[in-house]
Amino acid sequence: MRFSREIKTGVFAVVSILLFILGYQYMKNSKLFQTSREFYVIYENVVGLEAGAPVTLNGMRVGQVRDLSLANKAGDAVLVTFDIENDFEFAKSSVIKIYASGIIGGNNLAVLPGSGDGLMAKSGDTLRGELESGMIDGLIEKFSPIEKSLLSTLTKVDSVLSDVDQVLDKKSKENLRKSMESLSVAMDQLSQTATGLNVLVDRNQKELDAAFKSILKTSTNLETITDSIAAVNTAQMLKDLSGSIKALNTITTSMADGHGTLGALMQDKGLYEELRTLTEDAQNLVKNIQDQPKRYVHFSLFGRKDDASDKSTNTKND
Repeated sequence: MRFSREIKTGVFAVVSILLFILGYQYMKNSKLFQTSREFYVIYENVVGLEAGAPVTLNGMRVGQVRDLSLANKAGDAVLVTFDIENDFEFAKSSVIKIYASGIIGGNNLAVLPGSGDGLMAKSGDTLRGELESGMIDGLIEKFSPIEKSLLSTLTKVDSVLSDVDQVLDKKSKENLRKSMESLSVAMDQLSQTATGLNVLVDRNQKELDAAFKSILKTSTNLETITDSIAAVNTAQMLKDLSGSIKALNTITTSMADGHGTLGALMQDKGLYEELRTLTEDAQNLVKNIQDQPKRYVHFSLFGRKDDASDKSTNTKND
């Protein structure tokens, strides 16, 4: 597919315009179109100041720290290079102070304009620097509680170790050593036991699987039973049981009051004595029959010729 020359020209023009717009926006935001002036300041201690930290004037950002390096070979000072991006004028007698922007924000540079002696600062000048009052003391104060806590802990540890050394005499130390040896032996035995247990489990894996399946089946059956129990109309069952208990209470109360046959038997003492006498007579009769059965039972193939002898025997017994 071929494009005509007009279409190619139009596409080229559109792309060129877009590139021009994007390039302009990029160059507009870059430092190419901004006037930046470079200044220097020397500090004995920069207390954590880093490259890229903002430079502010009355709280407004007007530049940033470009670089930090040692001012000499002895390393007793630090040379800080920073840029001022705005074109405001300030006296050469101005002070560049390092201050803390916050607990997390780090340290920044602040331009404190001088009273003005007619000599204005120019790019490349070395200005006078100072630290915010109490910055180093503040750092020391922040670490002071930690130092005290650490010293206190070390003192306590030393005291505890000293007490332990005093308590543990030669015999105690020997016992402690033996205890440690026994503990080591016990750990070895425990390891051997665990190894043996693993071997045992491996050898009886099928039996264990069958046992777990049986337990699972039993659990399922129990669940079925509990579901069946839950399905029972418990309220109706309790109601029926309550009715049965009430009926039984009525019967026992009636018997206690002497109503009915059983009540009469329980309450009539004379009837009880008669029944007891009748029972005793029956027992005596049974005993007499066992002792003298011929008196009550007569059986002979040739008649009753033994009546006389029986009578004589009865007479003797009497």
